[in-house]
Amino acid sequence: MKPSVGAAAAVALWGPAAVVSASVVSMDVMRTSEMHRGLSKRSTFVETLANNITGGAYYIDVTVGTPGTPARMVLDTGSSDAWIVSHTADLCTSRSLQVIHGDTCATTYDSAKSSSYSLQAADGFSIRYLDGSRAKGDYIKEDFTIGGTTIRSMQMGLAKETVRGTGILGVGFSTHVAAPEQYPNIMDELVRQGLIPAKVYSLWLNDRRSPSGRILFGGVDTQKFIGTLGVLPLIPDVSTGSITSFTVRMSSMSIEFSNKTVSEVPARNASGVPALLDSGTTLSYLPASMAEKVFRLTSAYTDTRPAGTGLTFVDCKLLDSERGLNMIFSFRSPGMNGAAEETTTIRVPAHEMVLDVIRGELEDLVPQDMPFPPRNTCLLGIQSTSGFASVASGLAESDWTLLGDTFLRSAYVVYGIDHRQVGLAQANLNATESKVVELSNSTATGLPRLTGLASQAPGTGTDGKPPATGTDAASKPNGAVRAARGSGGDMFAVLAVSGLFASLGGAFMAF
Repeated sequence: MKPSVGAAAAVALWGPAAVVSASVVSMDVMRTSEMHRGLSKRSTFVETLANNITGGAYYIDVTVGTPGTPARMVLDTGSSDAWIVSHTADLCTSRSLQVIHGDTCATTYDSAKSSSYSLQAADGFSIRYLDGSRAKGDYIKEDFTIGGTTIRSMQMGLAKETVRGTGILGVGFSTHVAAPEQYPNIMDELVRQGLIPAKVYSLWLNDRRSPSGRILFGGVDTQKFIGTLGVLPLIPDVSTGSITSFTVRMSSMSIEFSNKTVSEVPARNASGVPALLDSGTTLSYLPASMAEKVFRLTSAYTDTRPAGTGLTFVDCKLLDSERGLNMIFSFRSPGMNGAAEETTTIRVPAHEMVLDVIRGELEDLVPQDMPFPPRNTCLLGIQSTSGFASVASGLAESDWTLLGDTFLRSAYVVYGIDHRQVGLAQANLNATESKVVELSNSTATGLPRLTGLASQAPGTGTDGKPPATGTDAASKPNGAVRAARGSGGDMFAVLAVSGLFASLGGAFMAF
């Protein structure tokens, strides 16, 4: 059946997974809070430690093989390969490795128990992520069931060597897979096998204290966002000159304080900075010049000790003294039919950027000479890309932005691979209703500029009512945002982070 962009069906999305229609696959995206991975004084990159502290992993539950074996996978928009963990993986069978890496195997797969398994390339799978984690093993083909929909004979990695006990589901461009030769990834297979009409999906993570969000393959839920869905063109990667990642141009950023004064955080380049939207990364990263301005405005403190964390912290009192603080991210896009440029803005409230997660043994990891005591220390949801400069060949100034979960929880994002576009709007937090629009594979017209709710649904937002943002016409302030301390479950979570920024040319992906 050919889907119609204009045809919308109201549906209730309950339970862990549901097929919304013949052409839209929907399922829960769950947030882990397990006390699982160990901590180190200094990781190769600070994101590893940040992920452990904040509990930022978002995962989905799938089944692999015939009969289906349950598998838990971290959802990652910043990478392209799917891989699962073998029951014979070194981490799963070695207690010493579990101690070293501070992880165990959650769910594993045994090819001998599946009638649909086929070996594609023995020892052909090898991937490494920017945080230093890696996985190696075979490429296999296997039946893969997601949201009640089965993809037949999908290629994926089967990790026999890994430092993480949870696989990753990369939903990026297949041009960026780890294999020497490109192969169809999950998005390609969903379309090729007629399960969705176009390589497009939408992601709603919900707020930080919510246990789950929702992902829709092939559709958009207009009950999950506020205002008009801004449509942003993807931009070419810096090193390749091609579009192989969900990178858009962020035109500006500002901070609005409780008294409604606004301080601009200008980009070094007047045209803005490239920004990767990456659900596989917990925090958000700004170019050093922008990050330093944010740090000054929030009286933040960066741990620069040789054996320190490398992270930037703030006084938790901001959650009380600046309850109405919002960090405002702006993105410009061409207007429709030759109209003037449009600006899409996403407002991120204080409770999403001031993370009260430093407790217990974590207090020993932070500097003791900060201007605020360790017990009052919060992790700032924005960090500097300067920590990546030493490895970002060709980008010594680190003049790029990575927008991870601290940003994405406040946004509703439509990832249009076929359309080479991203749809962006303010998230309608804790929504309980759905109205799903199937998306066509038409690349001539691009993603539709759909309209969501006029404002935050009454009684659904846990931290006040973010304004309808979308495009300029819907960008009126709407009062203060009430911030509150996070729960203890925010600490110590498993996160298989990609941290991949494709504009770096994939230098940290495939080995």
